Amino acid sequence: MSPFFSGALGALAVVITLRVARGAAWYHRARRFRAGGPPRAARRLAARIGASPAQEEVLASEATSLAKALHGVRREVAEVREAIAALLTAESLDAAALAAALDRPAARIAEVRARLEAAVARIHGALGPAERERLADVLRNLGRWHRPRLAHG
Repeated sequence: MSPFFSGALGALAVVITLRVARGAAWYHRARRFRAGGPPRAARRLAARIGASPAQEEVLASEATSLAKALHGVRREVAEVREAIAALLTAESLDAAALAAALDRPAARIAEVRARLEAAVARIHGALGPAERERLADVLRNLGRWHRPRLAHG
């Protein structure tokens, strides 16, 4: 076997090995994220506010149910986008079809709002005053670390 050919085979083996390793790492990262989901975030939040295991369970169940409800809204938004795109390509705009396309997600958003109100009430009832105050502080400061700090003056 020529040195060029054996070197090329060695380089090809390294490239294939790196590609397989990258795919395996992606698979495990994606699987770990899906396995954790909203309950994992709720556990981290519960630890941050000092919640008991029973309170953590309430947070996790509410996070899971809200995530499922919001997933349905995302799916409906995609359907509405397709319906509006179809209406825009028509020769004349059908106002009734447009209203029907927009009414469906509005009803779904009303359902999610009612579910959110129930979740907030349940979480409020499950947490004590100290945990509620810490949770309120987390909500007030949510996402602030991503925004640049501007000088006041």
